[in-house]
Amino acid sequence: MASHYLTFSAGITLSFYYIKLNKYIGLIGVVPAIVFHLPYFFCLSAAHSSWTYTDFTLMFMGGLLLGSSIRDFSNSMRISLFILYMIGDTLLAVLFVIGSPLYSSQVIPFSPYSPGQFLDTGILMFGVMNTILAYILIYFFRKLAI
Repeated sequence: MASHYLTFSAGITLSFYYIKLNKYIGLIGVVPAIVFHLPYFFCLSAAHSSWTYTDFTLMFMGGLLLGSSIRDFSNSMRISLFILYMIGDTLLAVLFVIGSPLYSSQVIPFSPYSPGQFLDTGILMFGVMNTILAYILIYFFRKLAI
């Protein structure tokens, strides 16, 4: 998960400053982030190096697309995307913390994971989400104070 965060955010950061695309094209960038967090593709990426490469490439490209158009989004669109990210990541983190077998070899035969293996990952995800939320809140409160 940390690699997903880093790869996607690297794409966003790079394209935010250097690339400008249509806002509707940028929304396509969300698709890899959704697809590679579904149990089947998540485990496929972990089990096969060719899929890992595909995963990281598409996550980076998704970040590039999203970052290149995020400036053109309305505030309501930015807030909506952020809320959807928080909901999706919270649900996934909860599944990881409670030890759900959805991502394990009990459900997906080729999965390299066991049900309890994701506890640390779920905790990391909560930490990252709270850090991002704190950054955004501090940013907006500072903007209001000016």
